[in-house]
Amino acid sequence: MSQLGADQLVAGTFLSRLKPDERANVEALGRNTSFPRGSVMMFEGEPEERVMLLLGGRVKVTRNGPEGREVILGIRDPGDLLGELAYIDRQPRSATVVALDTVKALVLPGPRFREHLEKTPRVAVVLLEVVAWRFREATDNRLQFAALDTMGRLSARIIELAERYGENVNGSIEIPLPLSQEELASWTGASRTGVAQALQSLRELDWLETSRGRITVKDQAALRARASAAP
Repeated sequence: MSQLGADQLVAGTFLSRLKPDERANVEALGRNTSFPRGSVMMFEGEPEERVMLLLGGRVKVTRNGPEGREVILGIRDPGDLLGELAYIDRQPRSATVVALDTVKALVLPGPRFREHLEKTPRVAVVLLEVVAWRFREATDNRLQFAALDTMGRLSARIIELAERYGENVNGSIEIPLPLSQEELASWTGASRTGVAQALQSLRELDWLETSRGRITVKDQAALRARASAAP
């Protein structure tokens, strides 16, 4: 059974909030599974209580939008819990989960995980904290979609990527982009053409540079201001 150290987990995720012994006990409940890049790990609408703990790699969480268009709800990192809503309310899954990288995950049977939570109240509280944080995240995103134009929403997504994956290089922040431009448009709630035009405008402002699979943020303050102000 794989046991992860805290330095391998992304801050704020479910596993990162647990104490070492709590983390080891949770990991002992499931089995390790690998998923190749692009594979569907969970399907929207499936009636299943199984949950997964992300141990390595990243995934995107999506739903089918109008006319069957994919809408990206978020990106999950090592330490994150997947499938928690269907597990909690025992309703069909509300989203699809797709591997963005080669992914390692721990698959936990729902009944076994539920029994463990009943015996460990602090771990159950951590789960509640994670669900509450995701609710706040979803609320913030809805407000952004209502108040901001494509450039503002794109700036917000780039700032989020910079905070999560960016590396400081000579005063700029380099982001190894885990998403294609089409996926970035889906996450932004805009067309691919709209995102391409917004990226062009941001390059002309000299706020960022783009290359294949990478964004370099040159003026984080300007992007942050654009992400928080209506046009």
